[in-house]
Amino acid sequence: MELYQLRTFVTVADTGNLTQAAERLFTSQPAVSAHIKALEEQLEIKLFDRTPKGMRLTDNGFVLREKAQLVLNASNDLRLKAQTLQGVLTGQAKIGLNTDAEYLKLAKWHHRLISKYTSLKIQLTQGSSTELLKKVSSGLLDVCFFSGDNDLDELEYVDLLTTNAVLAGAPKWEEQLQNAGRKELAKLPWIFPEPLCIYHRFINHVFEDIKDNPIWVTSSATEDSTIALIKSEVGIAFIRDDEAASLLEKGEIVVYPNKTFSLPLRVGYLKSREDDPIIKALLEVIISVFKNKPSL
Repeated sequence: MELYQLRTFVTVADTGNLTQAAERLFTSQPAVSAHIKALEEQLEIKLFDRTPKGMRLTDNGFVLREKAQLVLNASNDLRLKAQTLQGVLTGQAKIGLNTDAEYLKLAKWHHRLISKYTSLKIQLTQGSSTELLKKVSSGLLDVCFFSGDNDLDELEYVDLLTTNAVLAGAPKWEEQLQNAGRKELAKLPWIFPEPLCIYHRFINHVFEDIKDNPIWVTSSATEDSTIALIKSEVGIAFIRDDEAASLLEKGEIVVYPNKTFSLPLRVGYLKSREDDPIIKALLEVIISVFKNKPSL
């Protein structure tokens, strides 16, 4: 049997779905099916029951899944030990970015990484905090930046900085925002963030004990699109205070004066990979940039 077959086996067991497993493994569904079939033939045992809802482990498959994970862990430990002995960090580091490059200080830590680890290739992926955390959990990313809370027990994180979120709107709503209570805020048009975004929690907090629901006129998945919609007088929305500052100075927006929310920026990674040289290198360099410390 091959390690890739065991990796496929564990991934199908975790997802219960051939299509999702193929996406995680960056391969095709027929290839995933072929790996499972070949492994079952080599082991002479049935690993899965095929059901209308997906792939379900048999009792024997459940036992062997744990053994397969041990083999994969041992293989990973061997690879990490070899890297440590070699003294050169190689491979690919996959990093998730949840917002704009300037806020994440991308240029600074990217330069430090490629200068210090010349054999390490950097792959950057843009997405929402929720999407990126799921990708870290499934092994598709090594680390990711995210804002707000982490609800995944298998992940650990480091706090990098904390800003505030403010409620912003176009100048035409200045009077309403200056004098509004929560009922009046609910009557204004809102640009809603994507589901599970931390800004959703802020909105829920504002209206948690009143019957009025805010008027949802559109939604936005990124900070840039939200700001563009605010400036176009589409509606009001939460944005970071550092972004709001320059827009206020130009007279392009106004801000609700009575409420701000703490918005922590964090970098997350799998607890099980805390000793991985790539994770250690990424965290050391990123943290050194945000804490204004020289990279070791």
